[in-house]
Amino acid sequence: MHVVLLRLALGLYSFGFAHSVLTALKKKQTFFQPALAAVFAGFILHVASIALRALDVRYLPLTQQYEAFSFFGALTTLGFLIAYAKYRIAPLSVFAFPLIFIMTFVANLFYDPSASIPPVLRSNWIYIHTPLVFFGYAALFIAFAAAIMYLIQERALKSKHPIRFHNWLPSLEICDDLAYKSLAIGFPLITLGIVTGALWAQAVWGVWARDAKVLFSFLTWLVYMMLIFYRLIAGWRGRKAAYLSIVGFIGVLVTFLGANYFGGLHTFQ
Repeated sequence: MHVVLLRLALGLYSFGFAHSVLTALKKKQTFFQPALAAVFAGFILHVASIALRALDVRYLPLTQQYEAFSFFGALTTLGFLIAYAKYRIAPLSVFAFPLIFIMTFVANLFYDPSASIPPVLRSNWIYIHTPLVFFGYAALFIAFAAAIMYLIQERALKSKHPIRFHNWLPSLEICDDLAYKSLAIGFPLITLGIVTGALWAQAVWGVWARDAKVLFSFLTWLVYMMLIFYRLIAGWRGRKAAYLSIVGFIGVLVTFLGANYFGGLHTFQ
């Protein structure tokens, strides 16, 4: 049943994806409200799918690759809905809806009916480390999207022939504020995620640094640490902060997607 719900969620998310594509092509808002309603309904079904899977395996469903993609997609949806409820930034959907659709599509594509869990993951650490990391990733994605919007709006305002889409974008101040507040949430979460992951790995393997995903996590953390430092100490705002936020989220994607390709202790996902 949880697979059916996940596929129904994907179908509803496709309305959001179509909205993003048409909006980008036409450079103006295209059926946003119906797409928002569809994505919200999809999120409800998505959460129900994860809950049913948890009941089936009697564990947090994050031990398989498709479960990780599904969980990331659901949290990205939640992050968008929270940001939209607070800021009413409709253009955020142009960036969020495609990622939500892709993550959920990949989850369906790599579905594995097996309910087996690697022994190493049968630990209470999974309830702490993994949600912290994924919630952090979702918040940092919002910061990334806000940074992209900032750069587009800045370029449009400086252009003699701005695109029509810029009239729909929020002000530079709102973009910067959203990026900063999302960073302020995401950075502590991934910091705690890295710390708890290190403690978990140390308890299980006696080592935690000999892993590609750990290395990329640490490098990504350094990028965001630099961003925090320059924003607080050097007063970085605007374009410089936006560029660094984009680089940081590229690191997040490499960290998330690279575990199964670089080998190491995280290849069980």
